[in-house]
Formats: sequence, structure tokens, C-alpha cells
Amino acid sequence: MNASRLLSAAVAAFIASGCTIPAASPPPTPATPVSSGRYGATVSRIFDLINAQRRHQGLPALVYNAQLDQMATIQAQNMAHFQKMAHVIPEASLPTMTDRARYVAYPFGRLAENVALGFPDAETVVQGWMTSKGHRANILNSDVLETGIAIARSSAGGLYYCQVFGRRLSSL
Repeated sequence: MNASRLLSAAVAAFIASGCTIPAASPPPTPATPVSSGRYGATVSRIFDLINAQRRHQGLPALVYNAQLDQMATIQAQNMAHFQKMAHVIPEASLPTMTDRARYVAYPFGRLAENVALGFPDAETVVQGWMTSKGHRANILNSDVLETGIAIARSSAGGLYYCQVFGRRLSSL
């Protein structure tokens, strides 16, 4: 069989196999965030610590999601740029979490966000979130399945953390 026929057969098999959509897909397995950039190791550690907290409570681990990661990056950078720790930054081009979700095309059924400022490492930021009633509730929310995490440093040196939690509309 020549190369073009082999390629055609492979494409046809791929297309045919993609025509069925399972009624219920198995739960996703956790994937480690891409450890790139200056804070990649810290982001990965936060991800691991958050999932340890969830497992300790009998909850499934969160799955890393690139769209939620992009949302977290946008917000961490906004907070660093405007030197303001907040969930909503009116002067930013994407001021709200729903604005950011629409921008990255994340079809959300559930969204939540944790932000923090000034913690020196992954352990202390997760500890801070776990001692805050609202942040803890986001971490241990059984209605969220995915997450993205980002860290940005302001020109004044402050470390701004953002973790976005989500569940796709299609998975409700």
C-alpha cells in the first residue's frame, strides 16, 4: 500500500471513530500544570497541595485546564499591573471572571476564584486559603472539576496569586 493510500485509510478510520460521542465520559484524570515560566514549580506545588486537601476530604482531584489557567494568568497579571488584589478590577479590559471565561471560550456551568497577595511560597498561600472560609469552600467545592493557577509579580515586588475553579456547562 502506498503512502497516500495508507494516509487516506488512517484519516478515514480517525473520522469514523470520532463520529460517536459517549453518553457519559469517564471522569478526567488529574494532569499536572505545565511547569513553564518563572513560577512553574510553585504553580505545580499549589496544584498538588490543593488536590491533597481535596483527597483528604474524600473529593476527587481537580484536573488542570488550559483555559482556566489562561483566566488565572489574566487575573494575576491584572492584579500585578494595577497593584490591586481583587476578583473584579473595573479598569482592566477583562474586569470580571465571566468576562475572562468568555474571552478564553470556557463554557462554564460553575466558576469560582481564589486570589492572594504577598505569600512567599505555595505552602503558605494554600494554608492561607484553607484558613479563609470562602477560599476553603472554593477549594473543597464538589461542583468544580477543573482548575488553572497563575502567579504574577508587580513592579513593586508583590506576588499575586490566582486560582480559577470551573466545571463545564456540558458536564452538569
